[in-house]
Amino acid sequence: MAELLPTNNSMNTTTPLGTLSVIVHRGTNEIGASCIEVASANTRIILDCGWPLDGGDESEPPAVPGLFVPGNKPDAVLLSHAHPDHTGFINKIPADVPVYATKDTSKIMKVGSIYAGGQEISRNQFQEVKVPRSGCEPVHEFTIGDLRVTAYPVDHSSPGAVGYLVEHAGTRIFYTGDLRFHGRKAGMHKRILKDLTGNLDLLITEGTNVGREQSGMRSEQEVEERAVELCRGASLMMVAYSPQNVDRFVSFFRAAVRAGRTFVCDHYQAAVLQQLHNPKLPKPGDELRVYLPNRRASVADYESRLGDSIISLEEILAAPDRYMMLVRQNILENDIGGKLPLGSRLLYGMWAGYRPDPKWQQTEQMLALTGCELFECHASGHAHEGDLFGFIEKLEPAAVLPVHTVVATEFMRRYGRKCVTGTCFSID
Repeated sequence: MAELLPTNNSMNTTTPLGTLSVIVHRGTNEIGASCIEVASANTRIILDCGWPLDGGDESEPPAVPGLFVPGNKPDAVLLSHAHPDHTGFINKIPADVPVYATKDTSKIMKVGSIYAGGQEISRNQFQEVKVPRSGCEPVHEFTIGDLRVTAYPVDHSSPGAVGYLVEHAGTRIFYTGDLRFHGRKAGMHKRILKDLTGNLDLLITEGTNVGREQSGMRSEQEVEERAVELCRGASLMMVAYSPQNVDRFVSFFRAAVRAGRTFVCDHYQAAVLQQLHNPKLPKPGDELRVYLPNRRASVADYESRLGDSIISLEEILAAPDRYMMLVRQNILENDIGGKLPLGSRLLYGMWAGYRPDPKWQQTEQMLALTGCELFECHASGHAHEGDLFGFIEKLEPAAVLPVHTVVATEFMRRYGRKCVTGTCFSID
């Protein structure tokens, strides 16, 4: 195994021949805003370039030479998944810097740019990262300069999420991106353990839920079971979640079918499903209907394909106990407001930390006036603390670098000198 050494080099550091440098431009002491550089003497790549969760697109990007401040341009930016805290600054990078991502990540970003003000990867910059379609297929290696890169699918709340193995001259670094072990693709980490256990010089890992009190449900399966239970005796069953969270859509869709209800999604969710072209996902039809909100970004290319799956609000409200309906604030306030039938329920399928937002609080007050009950029904998109540490211990990396966390001290307590927490390192 190579030795990991802290360095006082600046972000314009020159990497000695035969070594790799690692620079965490942002993300060492916050959740989100991930931006990590890995470089050999001849090649520089950037892993993610996301918005900080507390500032979003109003914040300044990190001072990455050649991307956001003067300097030599990196050879590529690699995106782990589509969430804006990993992709938000993609539109600010030079147009001639390639952007690597999985096809699903690029498609989710495209739909998000239309319906949610997100960023899309330019067609001229996009380089597809191929991933196995099943656990039986081999992973795909590719090269950027003198770095060899392999993408490993990971379980996360965004389709197409991957972690990256970066290799050079016998040195191996694995970046997890965001991952969990309790979603609908919970076995994905087994490939990582099989291929990489005991053979990593550095593991760069997220630690979102480390040091945080366990909130929400333990798994997507628990979300499904809870939704089935709450359907009993309810009038209109509504669900609130991000349409990009396809695992959550599947959990609620399955719950609706089991409860004898038809699931109604919106135009945004329908566009996500159309773009992914996944034969395992439900398609608009008998058990999946589509509601088009009064105020929406109308995209004829998507909506023309919906055909008879479109359903009106009048049809839903005429028999509310037959439906489970995806809602967001604009639908609740502009379409359904004042029309909710008695006995309606809303399942809140997002992180509870979003609920104190003043705009959402106004929505909750409006729902309360109608007698609508709200239930939290969410499982984290990030690994539970015990699961994450169990994964790290099985993987046996020579060193661990925590990012996407505010409690790196917990990693230090567990791993001692094996844990590194600075921002600039060389692996010799």
